[in-house]
Amino acid sequence: MSSISTTSPLSDDEYAELDVLLARPALEGRAMDVSMLEGLITAVALSPNQLASSAWLPWIWDKESGKTVSALSETDTARAEALARRHFDYMVEWLAKDPNSFEPIYECGPEWSVPGWCAGFVLGTALDKPQWAALGVSHPQYLAPFKHLATAAELDDEAAEEAMAAVIPSVIAINAAWARQRHLKSQAHSQPGGTVLREVPKTGRNDPCHCGSGKKYKKCCADADSAAS
Repeated sequence: MSSISTTSPLSDDEYAELDVLLARPALEGRAMDVSMLEGLITAVALSPNQLASSAWLPWIWDKESGKTVSALSETDTARAEALARRHFDYMVEWLAKDPNSFEPIYECGPEWSVPGWCAGFVLGTALDKPQWAALGVSHPQYLAPFKHLATAAELDDEAAEEAMAAVIPSVIAINAAWARQRHLKSQAHSQPGGTVLREVPKTGRNDPCHCGSGKKYKKCCADADSAAS
């Protein structure tokens, strides 16, 4: 992972600790593992809309419906959620400062599941449906690898290999497409009364799209930008 962050990334021992906590028998298999969790928070971190942790934390404990609370002790629950929040904070800063170095945790070893990571990512997109639906219309190729791998039974066929090769470029492309929106939303939250100071020039509908696709803005990210505004 990138070393430029001021938010401390989780160590290997902390990843292992979190995975053990989420695999405790008391949770009866309802909780995510670290791979699925990272997929979830990657999608949430990418979205221009700033979702509160209360929108995604419950899904850690109940990957099916996000409703069942932790069955662990108060201490263990607090520890797991603190590690998850810290990893999320690091992900936000990583994508803001050094997105081209992004890599999912499953690149670090076979103990981390590719389908699980992508299933978490797809779940994360469901937490902000209008935003992601607009992106799915304007850039369906960005979401295709996650959807394919989330339900893949085999990872050694040609389609799965192509999808895995597309995950990192897709995350980087989505991040680039929405970077301007996140910038403006961040300004809105930081200014008194929510006033936005537009340091980034507004993209005209016939201008080249700010995501770098080479298309005109109106034929690229305009719909996704409108969904976020």
